[in-house]
Amino acid sequence: MISIPLYIFLFIYFAFLFVFIFFSTVNLLHMFQTGGLTLLSFVITFIVATIVIYTLFLTWYFLQETDWQQSITILSNSNDSNNQWGI
Repeated sequence: MISIPLYIFLFIYFAFLFVFIFFSTVNLLHMFQTGGLTLLSFVITFIVATIVIYTLFLTWYFLQETDWQQSITILSNSNDSNNQWGI
């Protein structure tokens, strides 16, 4: 039986956020250094930043009651009567 605690998925989410913030920072620095400061670049950057902030808020809102010590069972024993896949 393979059991994974939920906080592993939280760490994966944090790693994704770190990579996303890194690339967003590189993108903004590149935009300022190359002189790509047009109205369109500011509008698109504002839209993306708004969507990111809204997504982070919704993530926090929906996951604040989560018990991160809970485990998820991925594979169970073949002797288990609830096993429908025969693994």
